[in-house]
Amino acid sequence: FVEAMNSRNISLPDLVAERKRNTALSLSEGFAGGTHSQALLATSQAWAVKPGIGKDGVQDSFKGQEQLEEESAQSLGQVLPVYYRTRQLVLQTEKNGRRVPQAMMSNLRSLEKALAAEIRQVHPLLFQRLDDQQLDRFLRAMPFLRLSSNRWIFGSENLNAAWPKTESQRSFLLLSGKVALFRDANGLGDKTEITRGAIFGEKNFRLGDESMYDSIAGAAQCESNCIVGLLNIQVLEACYSDRAFGNRRIAQNLRHAPALARVVLPDPDPSKPKPDLSKMSYKEKAALFEQNQSGAVRTALTEFAKVATQIHVMPGQEVMVAEPLDECVFLVQKGSLEVRSDITLMERLDSIPPKKVRMRIFVEKAEKLAGDSIFDKLDPYCIVKLGEFKRFQTPVLWNVGPNPVFEYNGVLTFANEEEITFTVMDYDKFSADDLCGTITMPVADLHDGFRGKVELQRPKRSLGGIMNEDEQMMEFAGKLYISVTYDYEKVNALTKQPKERTWTDHALFNLKANESWGQEQVMLGPIFRRTLDGAASLTQFTMQLGEFRLFGSQQGAANEKIVLLKSTKKRFSEFIKKTQREKQFLQACRSHALEKQSILKQQVRRLIARWETEEQADAMRKGNYVASDEQRAIDPSKFRVAYRGTRAQISIRNALNLSGGGWFDKLDPYAIVRFRGSKQEVRTAVLQDAGSDPVWDNEGTLTYNGEVALEIAVWDYDTYSADDLVATGVIQVEQFCNGFEGMVPLTVPGKKKNKSVKQALITIGIIWEQPQDPAMPRRTNEQSLTMHKNLKAARERFRSGILATPEAKALLELAASEQ
Repeated sequence: FVEAMNSRNISLPDLVAERKRNTALSLSEGFAGGTHSQALLATSQAWAVKPGIGKDGVQDSFKGQEQLEEESAQSLGQVLPVYYRTRQLVLQTEKNGRRVPQAMMSNLRSLEKALAAEIRQVHPLLFQRLDDQQLDRFLRAMPFLRLSSNRWIFGSENLNAAWPKTESQRSFLLLSGKVALFRDANGLGDKTEITRGAIFGEKNFRLGDESMYDSIAGAAQCESNCIVGLLNIQVLEACYSDRAFGNRRIAQNLRHAPALARVVLPDPDPSKPKPDLSKMSYKEKAALFEQNQSGAVRTALTEFAKVATQIHVMPGQEVMVAEPLDECVFLVQKGSLEVRSDITLMERLDSIPPKKVRMRIFVEKAEKLAGDSIFDKLDPYCIVKLGEFKRFQTPVLWNVGPNPVFEYNGVLTFANEEEITFTVMDYDKFSADDLCGTITMPVADLHDGFRGKVELQRPKRSLGGIMNEDEQMMEFAGKLYISVTYDYEKVNALTKQPKERTWTDHALFNLKANESWGQEQVMLGPIFRRTLDGAASLTQFTMQLGEFRLFGSQQGAANEKIVLLKSTKKRFSEFIKKTQREKQFLQACRSHALEKQSILKQQVRRLIARWETEEQADAMRKGNYVASDEQRAIDPSKFRVAYRGTRAQISIRNALNLSGGGWFDKLDPYAIVRFRGSKQEVRTAVLQDAGSDPVWDNEGTLTYNGEVALEIAVWDYDTYSADDLVATGVIQVEQFCNGFEGMVPLTVPGKKKNKSVKQALITIGIIWEQPQDPAMPRRTNEQSLTMHKNLKAARERFRSGILATPEAKALLELAASEQ
């Protein structure tokens, strides 16, 4: 209907003179052979209530959407029959050659206004394309059909009368009632039921370049009493008769749009000051355009003005379009427009500083330990305890006296504990071990890279040799030299749930008169959306925008309509090409995209600040005055899935209090660690005559395949017989899924526990590599073999000197990407 919208065959005087053409057609005129008298009976229903006010006198703004739609349907159902009857009376009076009474014409005009207010809600997509004058002409020119139940509108063998054949399209607008649509032209087979507001017909109905969400059928039948409007080329010619005079005004509005300045105006002379269009009057702008515009630009503007669609919305009303909004360009002619979208901010885990996960403590030596004597030299060992349960112990040094050199590396998992304790003990085989000295200190004092000494203390002995536990009675007990470093680990999604929040229908931009939206998306494509998403690049969040939506903005009078110009992507691209200034306009779109990104940056900062303020207020209400660590332990069930195929670094450090062996045959221990059910293992070296406290300091890797436990076995090596099992231990998945550093109790097989024998322990460390991203496909053996063949083929072609061929270059690129 582009030609109909721009036809010059009909003028406004013609609309007044040709009443037969531009007033309602009766049922018999619009539908040849239709003689149903019941469909033409006058209605006895009451007048419609005032639009915007319900039957109960309550304003619409205080009612729900469903209630408003129901009342709108009822109000339209009241107005339509009365309007239909009045039109029929006016038409019949004119056909009989009599003058229409003034009161009847006044009633008809009042009913037209009431109907125009109600009918816009029937099909917003269609009626947003009509202003008030166009809608009046639309109602006067559109034939109405009032049909009874079970009446066929078109199709079916039972329909004796048929619509006149026409080359142009003809569709129907259902204003009230229900209609059943059939694919078959005879009305057979499955049916689809449509209700008020649906457009249907035998062909597609399009308004210019736009589809109107219409339905195509072979036959249509009324399932209840219906009122149907006829949409054809004559109706649209009468409706858009003013476009023949309005296209020039549309072209003038396009010239004044700042976003199109690089298209409609040539590049400014560098030697002259750049004109500021915002400070120029309308006459100055018009003179500038007439002076500098090229013929190609004038022609492109004239043709573009013919195909652009005008849209009229009220403040707060959404702009309706059939195609995706990203494929449209809008120019505000009057009023202002809001661009809204859902903004989702998600915390970037890589922006969170790495967390301390392990403390590596090197116990170097001790000096001047208390408790040494000439006849019984000290057999010291050091215990380091973090929190309540984490600890490690150095091997016992036999007969070394008050200045032992431990040189032991210990590792403890760190979870923000506040205190750490260093204790040096004197080993006694036949009695309880004696305290040499101890110190408890804040972990905060041991910064990363700490190296120094700490002073040990112990209670003074009373006259009976009993330790006095009074803090005032502590004595100096020596010095301990230590070094401390930390292992850091990046936060991942398994240990911390990233914060996320969505603001729905957030107003991103406010477009005023002559401002436009959509040209950046048309010219830049996905780059424009990525540019906007980059507004949060300098924050600790990532931003994701939802689908854009356009709404009329409240400016000035409450009932002032907003007028837009809309063009499809195809039409706008053709317009830019015809102006022969594509490169200049593309550069301007890049600049406008960056300007919009800077506007979004400010909004993102405000949203983040508001979010943080709300979180602080919520924490204050709950009594949480200290920021809590939101990191959580990994769920073992999720761990077994996410870490399948991941390698674990196993550290076997030392063992304590192993039983077995004797004075003349000391233990030759070695340890084996494997996941339960797996054949892969980590085996330490055999320590000859190491005794009950071996120190291996051995490391290896194991591949995890979802096992539920890690098994540990300590064996005594025998040269001439089978090795003897000394002790076993187990670490469950709940313990090692977050990494492990500590001492594991060992069980002696086949023997009852002897209370006089000290508990056997082994120090184990487990560090996990980062698991593969689940979104990334894992490489199979076949893929690895293919990659190896590609690399080999690329090397052979390189050596043979044919690397310049496209095939060899493709192989090298493939090999490099896979590498």
